[in-house]
Amino acid sequence: MSTGFSVLIATAVTVLLGGLFTAYLWLIRRRQAETAAGVAALSAMRWRELARLVIEALQAKGYTAESIEQTVERGSQAELRLLRDGRPWLLACKQGGMNYRVGQATVLELADAVRFHNAAGGILATPGRIEPQARKAATAIDLYDGSGLWALVSPLLPPSLHEDLTASARKRSMRETGLVWVAAVVLGVGAGLLLPLLQDADAQAPVAPATTTTVQPPSAAPSVADTALTAPAPADPNREQFERSEVIRTVGALPGIERALWSTQSTLLVHQRDDDSPDPVQPICAILGSYDSLRVSRLQLQPPPGSGRTVRFLQCRSY
Repeated sequence: MSTGFSVLIATAVTVLLGGLFTAYLWLIRRRQAETAAGVAALSAMRWRELARLVIEALQAKGYTAESIEQTVERGSQAELRLLRDGRPWLLACKQGGMNYRVGQATVLELADAVRFHNAAGGILATPGRIEPQARKAATAIDLYDGSGLWALVSPLLPPSLHEDLTASARKRSMRETGLVWVAAVVLGVGAGLLLPLLQDADAQAPVAPATTTTVQPPSAAPSVADTALTAPAPADPNREQFERSEVIRTVGALPGIERALWSTQSTLLVHQRDDDSPDPVQPICAILGSYDSLRVSRLQLQPPPGSGRTVRFLQCRSY
């Protein structure tokens, strides 16, 4: 078997595998990563923020609320009243994080409330997951969970948040693409070496003696594949997580700050306690500046409930 044929096989296998997995990573996996990060951002919101966002999104579908503020003031345990085509609808928002599960009892409770109030239907929204049995019990109830809720409310979120989610998913896809092509090259070289050997063995089989000789693949090829497919481990895999935890702890201790959390890999969400406290931007930027991997992170300053101020998005340092 000629060397040129082996090279052709190796090239074909490499391009085929690399191209298929690259298309999967960028067309499917990247969108899934963006959606998962978006759902995580929704899970980090307070109930009032999530409920207000859902109501505003439903307005584009023809639903109306007499007053969004008065509606959300009813609390997380009450059904929120909406109108559509002159008939009432009941909305239930369940906030509990990405791992929150909505069971059949919650859906049946909303269905009973719909019947009691003689409403046209009900809507249940949660960033968590609605269990299959609960879906079967959802008669005359529209369900929005996980990716479905993200598709509903994402057009209302600020462009900076979408940019962060897209950039984070793109970086992940680039890393995975590099590993995929390394694996594709290794498998392609292995195929180029092994297939000619197997074909030569089959060609020599008719003139061989009565005793059958089994041709063993070279032992070097599997070891090279195993070595190349094993990604090098980082020097300190826990360092970045430690630094992120330190930022949350230090920022949360600043005056006027209620709590801080990472809504995305590059966005620090800071909830302010009151309007009278000094502007926390400079001390927060000083804290982020002490960590090389976090100093270019974005800030989302969330005013306290009932405040007349708006949400602020800024960045301490540019790339």
